[in-house]
Amino acid sequence: MTETIGMVLDRIEAQQANALQLRPNALSIDLLRAVYRNPSIPLPVRMRAAIACLPHETPKLAVMGLVNEQSFAGLLEKRIKRMEAMNGQPPSQGPQIETPKPLPRIADRRFRRI
Repeated sequence: MTETIGMVLDRIEAQQANALQLRPNALSIDLLRAVYRNPSIPLPVRMRAAIACLPHETPKLAVMGLVNEQSFAGLLEKRIKRMEAMNGQPPSQGPQIETPKPLPRIADRRFRRI
């Protein structure tokens, strides 16, 4: 009886070894594909292999913006010249606003807890 179980297990192992044979120059993604496409491997293992392959098999969606730096710089120069022409002088920072001095950070006795 134990010999027949051993022979059956040897056949199963041989089938699994044949199913996952890869070329010598195969990539890791080829191994993962062989694992998740093999129905004799348990489903949780196949699912993990499929999840690991997912970023490499499907493209990611991305947004790209093309900005021409020369056109931006040219537009900025034109607007600065137009502002100078309107005012007759370069744009200033605007009026200076005086702010009160900051309060001291020393704790006052009036606010202490007893």
